Amino acid sequence: MAEPLEKARIAFTGKMASMTRKEAWRAARDAGAEATSCVSHRTTLLIVGMEGWPLLPDGAISLKLRRAEELCRAGCPIRILPETAFLEMIGAVPPAPPQRKSFAADEVCRILRIDAWRLRQWELFGLIRSRGGSYDFQDLISMQAIRDLVGNGVRPERIGRSLRDLTAILPGLDRPLAQLRMLADNPDLLLFDSGGKRFSPTGQLLFNFDGWYRTPSVVLPHDFRSQTPAGLFELGLDFMKEELYPEAAGAFQATLSLDPAYWQALLHLGDVMREMGILWAAEDYYREAASLAPAAAAAWCGLAAVEEELGEIEAAIASYEKALVLDPANADGHFNVALCFEKAGRRGEACKHWFAYLKLDPASASAQLARNRLSVSPDA
Repeated sequence: MAEPLEKARIAFTGKMASMTRKEAWRAARDAGAEATSCVSHRTTLLIVGMEGWPLLPDGAISLKLRRAEELCRAGCPIRILPETAFLEMIGAVPPAPPQRKSFAADEVCRILRIDAWRLRQWELFGLIRSRGGSYDFQDLISMQAIRDLVGNGVRPERIGRSLRDLTAILPGLDRPLAQLRMLADNPDLLLFDSGGKRFSPTGQLLFNFDGWYRTPSVVLPHDFRSQTPAGLFELGLDFMKEELYPEAAGAFQATLSLDPAYWQALLHLGDVMREMGILWAAEDYYREAASLAPAAAAAWCGLAAVEEELGEIEAAIASYEKALVLDPANADGHFNVALCFEKAGRRGEACKHWFAYLKLDPASASAQLARNRLSVSPDA
């Protein structure tokens, strides 16, 4: 019997295999849960879509998974589950597994156009494993993903570390590169070439998409100049809900091309780049948003989050404190800066923010974590 979702706070990451993101949100709400667009200490469930890509193009685990894991280590009761578990919870039938077929090593090398030594290297690093010298269809999918990552300059040992991290987060996944993937035959993802340019099925022109992991590229709506800045901004928000990040970036860039002072578009461009793992670009966008709107606490919070991810803890503390001066009732800000102060070894200042958090949010699931932190602190 599936466990109840009532009162759960759910976030989703990756493309869903069985439904659209909007349908997943609706199913969660129908089951009595609250669906959210980001992972925070308030999140109780993170659902990983079965067509999503769990690794960034540099081989690192995606932002939502990393954030959820970090919060779990801090003591937040977040569970990370694959889409199949969510389908069981809402009483739906999980998707059928792909048909299995065996391929010999030489056939794999021919299909993927790789050398035999490369295949042996991947086995050595634990990226794949044969069964009696043969591989099945899921292995081929995994190896195709590995080949593409290696082709983009990611070292096999880096992929191996990320896969070990990923299977630690989602222990039910046997082969995450195959089970969490972007389906090449999904008609929603087909691209059409025309005169050297690439278009999505919706008619959007794709700019420099193949190199987005090196240089933030954008996908501009083909008719963006006929729309209003507010309309383009809302389009970007819609794309973000579906985790269509290049499209969202294009809509926000189009917003700024019509109204360069639209600081909310800069703020969300920071969010997009952060989700895509391009932290240097996210930092630039958040700084520009804060420059245009210095009283916008959200811009300082976004900047602080990126600085924290970059390991710049003192800078993150300074940015969080600017945000809290602007919005002292921001419970999440107090929670996050308290964690930063602890990382910096500044326990007394951390306690001040744990107390502030408890005053603002005493009944949340994370309130007990704050109480635990105060109980072990010599300054409490």
